Amino acid sequence: MALTPQFVNPHGQGSRTVWPQAMIASVDQYTTLDAAAVVTVTGQAGRKVVVEQVIWSYSSAPTGGAITITDGTTTLSWDITAAGFDECTFSPPLAFVTGANVTITLADPGGAIVSKVIANAYVQQ
Repeated sequence: MALTPQFVNPHGQGSRTVWPQAMIASVDQYTTLDAAAVVTVTGQAGRKVVVEQVIWSYSSAPTGGAITITDGTTTLSWDITAAGFDECTFSPPLAFVTGANVTITLADPGGAIVSKVIANAYVQQ
């Protein structure tokens, strides 16, 4: 699932302090049965995709559970062995290669298991 950023002023209309950024709502998610769950944040020329948080869950304990965040150059990955909900909040947020798309993949859990992944990410301005 590719997400297209929408530009917003996080301080509201008419604000004098403007740090514009393209936001991807943290409610964007992709759910599958017996398949990898994937979210792609579309990069823009001259700008970095920033990932603040990733939330995931498996409906049962996965046999091959893992999560991977990559821009094609930099890859961050870890194994997931338990069922249920978990999350990782990055402080400071992860900033990826300028102009690159960022793909967040929750691995195929094997069997009839539902996988869900949610990304809180934006494109820097």
